[in-house]
Amino acid sequence: MSNKFFRSALSFACACSMVWSSAAFAEDAEDVEAYVEYREKVMKNIGSQSGAIGDILKNKLPYNDHILVHAKGLQAASRLVMPAFKKKAMKEGGDAKAEIWQKWDKYVVAARKLEVASDKLVAAAEKGDMKAVGAAMREVGGSCGNCHKPFRMPKDRK
Repeated sequence: MSNKFFRSALSFACACSMVWSSAAFAEDAEDVEAYVEYREKVMKNIGSQSGAIGDILKNKLPYNDHILVHAKGLQAASRLVMPAFKKKAMKEGGDAKAEIWQKWDKYVVAARKLEVASDKLVAAAEKGDMKAVGAAMREVGGSCGNCHKPFRMPKDRK
């Protein structure tokens, strides 16, 4: 009887362990998805802010006074890029390459270049100097490309 009890208890413990580990795995999968989704939103914000500035400049829209608002939004978001990638979280079909975490120091340098470029953009926008804003936007774009080339999957991979 005690042998039967032991087998039942062991079976119950194994079943509970499998359920708990499955729940933990599901929680980890959701956790990864949440991190990736957050990062994607941060990056889309940067793209939206820089895209709005680009539209104003390229199309000579009468919104030069909006450029500073977009520049400050881009600047604030630039401070979120590096911390948003601290946790290694990747999803199937995602844009992040494993090189981000394998070459973390190089990634940090690349992310910091966006911060510096966005600071220059804000300074130019505060002065209202559209020529300097254009130059700063080229630097922002260059910092994006210098990070995306080594650390983001190519867009045409799909």
